[in-house]
Amino acid sequence: MSASATRTVSVLKGLGFTDAVSIPDGESRYLYQALVDDSDIEVYLPTREGEGIAIAAGLWVGGRRPVVVLQNTGLMEAGDALRGCGIGPSIPLLLLVGWRGYPGAMSGALPVDSAFTYTEPLLQAWALPHRMLMNNDDLGVIDEMTAMAGATSRPAVVVYGHPFSP
Repeated sequence: MSASATRTVSVLKGLGFTDAVSIPDGESRYLYQALVDDSDIEVYLPTREGEGIAIAAGLWVGGRRPVVVLQNTGLMEAGDALRGCGIGPSIPLLLLVGWRGYPGAMSGALPVDSAFTYTEPLLQAWALPHRMLMNNDDLGVIDEMTAMAGATSRPAVVVYGHPFSP
């Protein structure tokens, strides 16, 4: 059970996204490949997640429409950049965040990955609206969180709990 990478890219294109900033990982590898294979979306590969937030903010200031794809551990690393380049200056970034540890936690595997444990409390502490993307039936949350980011001029987050399928 997961969302299709190609369908996700179609949704992003339909919403007018022009760029993707991503540090690929195991959960997002098919999404990354689908983004790279699509000539309508420019893909940027930062060295750190905080740098990725700054790149996305710069793209937005320059009139582009970026989406940031990162893992929850990267979101934790990027906290200061998110504060300084998204929340503080009111930039409506969309973040697609892989919820590392979700499948194991849902299956009852022990120990529970602390990245799983801290993800939602961190999003709540930053007052970032977020919705879950678990399969193709949930792809509408991308539109919902894009609209939320635009309406509030703040980042909004789509958290995906399972690796993307092709």
